[in-house]
This record gives sequence, structure tokens and C-alpha cells, in this order.
Amino acid sequence: MSSSIGSRRFLQAPVLPRASIRRLAIFTQGRRIPEEELFRYNNGRFLVNEEYELAKRYSSFDVKELCKRVSSLPDVNSPIVTITKKEGGYNKALLMKAENGATVLAKIPCRNIVPPQYGTASEVAVLKLVKTRSRIPVCGVLAWDADPSNPVKSEYIIYEKSGGQQLTDVWNNVKESDRVILIRSFAKFASKLANIDFPGYGSLYLRDGLPSALRQSGRTIDVDETYCLGPVYHGSWPGGFAADPEEYARYSGPWRSLSDLGAALVEQGLFQVKSFKTSHSGRGPHYGTPQEHIDILQTAKRAISVLANSPPLLRHAHPILCHPDFHPGNVFVSEDDPTQIVNVIDWQFTNIMPRFTQVRWPLFLAPPEGYRTGMSSPELPPQYPENDSEEHTVDSKKQAEALRTKCYEAALVKTHLESYLALTETDVSIRQLFTSCSSTYREGIIPLRDSLIKIFQNWSRLGLPGSCPYSFTDEEISQHKTQIEEYREWLKLREYTHELLRSNDGGWVPPQVNFEEAQAKHRKLYRNFLHTKRDKTEEEAKKLWFFRDRG
Repeated sequence: MSSSIGSRRFLQAPVLPRASIRRLAIFTQGRRIPEEELFRYNNGRFLVNEEYELAKRYSSFDVKELCKRVSSLPDVNSPIVTITKKEGGYNKALLMKAENGATVLAKIPCRNIVPPQYGTASEVAVLKLVKTRSRIPVCGVLAWDADPSNPVKSEYIIYEKSGGQQLTDVWNNVKESDRVILIRSFAKFASKLANIDFPGYGSLYLRDGLPSALRQSGRTIDVDETYCLGPVYHGSWPGGFAADPEEYARYSGPWRSLSDLGAALVEQGLFQVKSFKTSHSGRGPHYGTPQEHIDILQTAKRAISVLANSPPLLRHAHPILCHPDFHPGNVFVSEDDPTQIVNVIDWQFTNIMPRFTQVRWPLFLAPPEGYRTGMSSPELPPQYPENDSEEHTVDSKKQAEALRTKCYEAALVKTHLESYLALTETDVSIRQLFTSCSSTYREGIIPLRDSLIKIFQNWSRLGLPGSCPYSFTDEEISQHKTQIEEYREWLKLREYTHELLRSNDGGWVPPQVNFEEAQAKHRKLYRNFLHTKRDKTEEEAKKLWFFRDRG
């Protein structure tokens, strides 16, 4: 049964009085807007390629039909009177309030960014599974439709309205003992997800809500009578969203074994290079020629063919589901008790992948420099004299961060030892090998080559069988050391530039920043950067800058 049929089991939409439709008020960022602005992106500006970026995020739909659809829900059953738009990079979130006070959240994906049908169908399946199998608090799905030919003329998901307040709004004011309770809850959540068994790797779908292309025999792997695994689609996969998904379906899963997954990851990277796909963020030094990308990916293929069958890695390769972007902005807590988590949001693009690539430190609990895992406790900072209070404050902050990380580590050991071991026993270079193969077109060849060199140098120490199936000469390793230092310096400068401009890799600047001032800073930083690259032509230097014009 299609998602369109499955999502229309509710009551027939009532016929709204004309006056109710005329009364509809639409808002964003505290101001009233006309209907057309509902479709446009207005949550910030872009330093480069703005016309292109705004066009990607433009998504029209039938507002009247969406209001009818929401009004027809048993949980609402009343005409919609206000819509408040909140916007992300991939979707438009619409807070819809009815005449009787009922409020729901409708999400409209940006059709030029989110993969057609697959993204919506998979997210709904994940939310239903997480809600019923893990007991993690998530919004219930009231209705959905992954077929853009429906009356709304767009895919959509309608959720229950989230209660509580974002953890980002209160984290700095939460007392330390309450932070400890929250951190332990985060580890428990990760453990609950890791305890759900899957027969392979891929994205989750409802068996009775599959996109039409996945209803053919052999396209999915059954999980149980309700769920199945299907292909993973997201923007960095071969061809991007502009391509025909079937053109690269053979690289997008699902996969029953780690060796099949690893081989597909390499093929994705090769497809990107051979299709001349490129990144329009800064490339970084020593990006590599197309042939160098192909050569390093072929080397990665030889490494993965051995690693994917080695007992040390297979021990940590169990397929698990993991939240893709766990941070305080996606956590809602009770307004009365900040230790009580009431909702975890943003499950879009959640996949089932190997434990050793999935389990990671939450971004805001990442280990500070010098942190050691295990039974050791973070060392207390030295006592500084009063006139050195600034240094003492910085050190105390690092100490507090280390203690919170240690709290998460201890909680993970207690709640799910297998995840903890996957996090701490898997060598970083092996993890990076699997996660870098499909994205050399974006990151360049340096990160992947660094992983391969470290694996080559430590093959025996890593407990891998036989001898390494590839090699690097002393001269190649020496050259790489020089190049990776330049690459790391470039990464530091990029991070510093983003902080100054309050931007990201795509040149996005948030709405609370004065855009004209950001543009002026950007021009000045760019001129200074070119001045430091006098050993290169302007065209060569432009490719190293962090924001590149598509032209």
C-alpha cells in the first residue's frame, strides 16, 4: 500500500467557510507575511551563490489544501487560523493553529534538496520505530504523504506539537547535578537505539508505505512484518538529488554484509569523480587530480576488502540505528524539570550503519584535547595566583568539559558496553577510511590518504590478518606529512573564518547577523587571503578560498 493511501485513512476534510480561509494569518520571525513568502527561504542570507541557494530552498505547495488536510485530522477537527513558519536548511516547519486552539506541526521538505519520496517515507518509519521500540520520546506522526502529486502538491509530514523547551535555551543555567542526569539520559537513549536488531545496513521503511520503485523484488531486506531496509539517499551520494535515483541505485543499498557496504562506499566515490561532480565549498590544499582520486579510492578498495572480513572490525560492525545529529538544539526538556526530556527531534536522514561508524561522542560532549578514555579521572587544574585568573578560568572550563565527557563515557559503559567498545577500540583511521570514501570530491584526497597511511604503518598493531595489501614509500609518506600539515592549517583558518563571519561551508549567514557587515568582512578576509598566496595565480588561490562562486 502506498504512503498516499496509508496517510488518507482519516476523516474527510470539512468544507471550510470562506471567512475562515480569509482569516488565515501567516507569520515568520515575528512578522506577518503574504502567502507567497511562505514558499521562499528567508532564514538568513548567503555570501556566495545566493540566487542558486535560495532557488534550492524554494518549495511551493497548496496552502488551502494543506489547511484542509490538517483540519480533517481527529486531533484538530477545526479550521486553521494561523501558520507560523520556522525554517531549516532542508525543510519548512509550519506551526499550524486551529480555531479551537489545537496546534500541530507540518513539515514540507525542500524538493530540490531532500530526495523525492525516500526522505519522507524513511523518516516516518524511523519515528514510528523509535517511538514504539525504544520508548525515546518523539513526536507522533498524525498523517503523511510521500507522493507529491497529492492535493497539497508536495510531500508532507504532520506531527503532534512538541512540548517543553529547547535544551539550548536552558543548558547554561542548569545546575551541574542536573546536567549529569541529562548526560546519563543521553547515553541511555543511544543504548536503547543500539539494542534494536537489524539484518543489514540501509535506511528504514514501512513495508506498506514503500516508494513505488522499491516495491520490486530484491530492492529491500525485511526486518519484520512492519519494517524493511531499503536504499540510502542523501545529497552527497552519486549524482546528488538532481540525478535519477535509479541511475545509482546499485550503490545505495541495502547491504547484508560489511564487505558489500564497504565496496559500495568506494564505488560511490569513484562515481562522483568520474561524473565530474565537484564541491563548491573551499577545496583545501592538495585536493588532487581526478586520476589521483581514482588511484586513492582503488587503494581504499583493497584495504576495505581485507578489513571488512577481519574479526577485530567485524566485532564492532553490528548494524545499529543512531540519531544523525544529536545536540541540545534537537532536545526538548520539561519547563518544570529540565532533567526530564520530553522530545528528541530531527530524525531526517537517519540510517542503519555499522556500530563502529555510528557510535560517536555527542558534539557538545566531545573529548577536549588531551582527554584519555578508560578508568582514569581527568586531572584537576593547578592552582593559579589571583593575577592569573583568566588562565585559571579557561583551564577550569576545560576541566568541567572533561568531567562531563567522562560522565557520558561511564554511563555508556554501564548501559551498553558494546557501543562503548566500538567507540574506544576501533582505530580512528579505520573509522575514517569507511566514512571518507564517498566524499573525496568534497574533502579532497588528503583525509582518505592519511587513513590509508596510518593503517599501513600500524597493520600488525591493529590485529589485522596477513600483510597490508598496499604500500607507501618513505618518500610518499614524507610528502604526505608536509601536505597534511598544510591541510590542517587550512582547516584551522577555515574554522576561524567561519567564526568571524558566523557562517558555514555554504556561506550561509544567520538572520540575526548584519548581512552587509558580513559581506564587508568577507571581502576583506578574501583580499587578505589572496595576499598571502602570492606564490599562486589568482585562479589557483580562489580554489583554496572557503566560499566558491559556482560560476
